[in-house]
Amino acid sequence: MKSFARIWLITGVIALSAIGLVAASSASGASPSAAHPMAAAARQSKAVEVWATYYGWFDNTPPGCATAYSGCARGTGTFRNPITFASDKHEFPIGTILYYPTLEKYLKMGDDCQECDEDWSGKGPDGGPRFHHLDIWIGGKSGNAFDVINCEDALTQGLPNGKPLMTPFITNPPSNLPVSTEAVFGSRANHCFGGATTSTSHGRYKNVKSGKCLEDPGFSTKSGTRAKLARCNTSAGENLAFDGAFFVVHKLCLQTQSGKPGAPIRFTTCNGNDRQQFEINPNDTIAWIQFPRCIADVSGKVELAKCTNTAADRWHFTAEGP
Repeated sequence: MKSFARIWLITGVIALSAIGLVAASSASGASPSAAHPMAAAARQSKAVEVWATYYGWFDNTPPGCATAYSGCARGTGTFRNPITFASDKHEFPIGTILYYPTLEKYLKMGDDCQECDEDWSGKGPDGGPRFHHLDIWIGGKSGNAFDVINCEDALTQGLPNGKPLMTPFITNPPSNLPVSTEAVFGSRANHCFGGATTSTSHGRYKNVKSGKCLEDPGFSTKSGTRAKLARCNTSAGENLAFDGAFFVVHKLCLQTQSGKPGAPIRFTTCNGNDRQQFEINPNDTIAWIQFPRCIADVSGKVELAKCTNTAADRWHFTAEGP
């Protein structure tokens, strides 16, 4: 992730300078339009700080390329072929064009993002109200599901304390800013933009309500074992690896039985399906990627429940070795 910060410092300043959004020296007596030939055409351009997350073929709702407003998500990132992004339509009206210096790509608003809606209109899992958040399409149809989702996680930038890192986007950009020819995700080689990779965390997840930890009981290797809450200790069954979107113990992935509240959470054979995909939010909730449902302590059982940001669905993480 640090490499993306360096990319922004170089390409971002170049792009913002080009459209007159950062200070630049000019010859004595020269008019602003002479010093910045593109300034007159881009007077309405401005920089806005946004938290950028990513989504693709395997964690779209439903899986695939369907969008809420613009058919199939698409784009290579040029001005004529911008990449689809999802957000709250009141934050970024449908059809809004943005330029993202970190990726050197043009983007176009064409899909809805429920988490973005919550962050903008209320107090969502990442912030709000009026917290700028968008989700950028990376594709991945013929790629490896684990690699696609790990790429999304690797490109999403956060602070050391787990809070979102806001980065600048340009609204109403001119058409001739630099564009990278590198795909955000290359399915043929399962390559993530800039060679970005994600690291795997290992540790225990302690429920705030019960004070007990999420466990694979008995460190079971049997697919279908129901997750339980147990007294926190240093047993292997409580040491969960989190890799991109997958919680893994003993080569089994945490999976919700369905998307309905009350669905049991089990450890099952890892296969990358959408019911095995979760995200850890800055408010310490663990949400199912497909719909705003959270893993929670429901009367002492580990179940999928409506996200409430209360003690029942918040989990404190303690790092441990692999």
